[in-house]
Amino acid sequence: MSKSKIGYFKKENHLDVPVDMKMGRVPRPQDISYYAKQNNKASKVEYHESDRLEVKQVIRNKPGIRLAIRGLLINKQVDKDPGLVLPQNANSTDVPLIGEHVNVVERDGIVYFTTIVNRKGSLNENSIPGVVGEYTPNTKYGKNFKRTEVKPIKLKESSILREGRFGEAIHFDGSNNEPTIKISTQNKSTTEELYRKENPDDKNTSSIYLTSEGDDVKGKKVLIQSNGIFITGRSEVKINAPNLSVTENETKLGNRDGKVQPLVLGKDLMEFLNDLITDLLVLAPLIGSSGNSGGAATAGTKMTKSMTDLQMKLKTPNKFLSKTVKTV
Repeated sequence: MSKSKIGYFKKENHLDVPVDMKMGRVPRPQDISYYAKQNNKASKVEYHESDRLEVKQVIRNKPGIRLAIRGLLINKQVDKDPGLVLPQNANSTDVPLIGEHVNVVERDGIVYFTTIVNRKGSLNENSIPGVVGEYTPNTKYGKNFKRTEVKPIKLKESSILREGRFGEAIHFDGSNNEPTIKISTQNKSTTEELYRKENPDDKNTSSIYLTSEGDDVKGKKVLIQSNGIFITGRSEVKINAPNLSVTENETKLGNRDGKVQPLVLGKDLMEFLNDLITDLLVLAPLIGSSGNSGGAATAGTKMTKSMTDLQMKLKTPNKFLSKTVKTV
């Protein structure tokens, strides 16, 4: 018997060791040979150095133990409890649920779990409790975990996917031999299809697409789409682009919720000021001739000069209107 915590022996053939071959008192050589072969065949076993473990306890975020599990080995006949089981990969971690089965291996006396066994084909949970040990009715998979129906993403011929339990996904999509990375979350599906097709316009989906030349978003672009997008720069936020467009209904600068003042439409304001100055230039001579004193004439002359200077400044190209910021 192996002293390994994990390894186990399994019979290669489902045969019983022959007890009575009903040979005569003086068996023939061929009878003895046949008996030996059958006995050897029935006794033959194969050794498995890995096993599967049913998770009974999940330990998280303890001093010195970020993640570990305890459970019972499914195939080993004795010593089914291997003790504390650690994740083998330190950089990519899947936290199992109670009742899920995980593949386990032993390295240098330490037992590790590698992957969660795909028992149900479900992204949300693959728990089958009670395969080993006592079955607990209405097993709780975790302290707060609730079973949810999650539709997997529709696969393409070159897809590499990393999908979470609740509709989160990172999709390395090489459609049309062009690199695209799609990051998305979907809280519920609105179609009856078995698999969901990624759609940034789906109101139940938040997504970030990094595209090259292919897929639904044409060109080398990053598409971020959701019901609300918040960007906070504690010191500053810089956007450097030859063309920055803000579309749809309303844009607020400075304060999103409080009292704000609307922006002036530049060209409309220029036309208004030009009309005002024109009217004042017409009015100025009338003021100058409105009285017999020299004061009225002086006031009319000054007004004409001031309005003429203002009109010249107003007509100076690119003096008041921005070359880069435009609005509707």
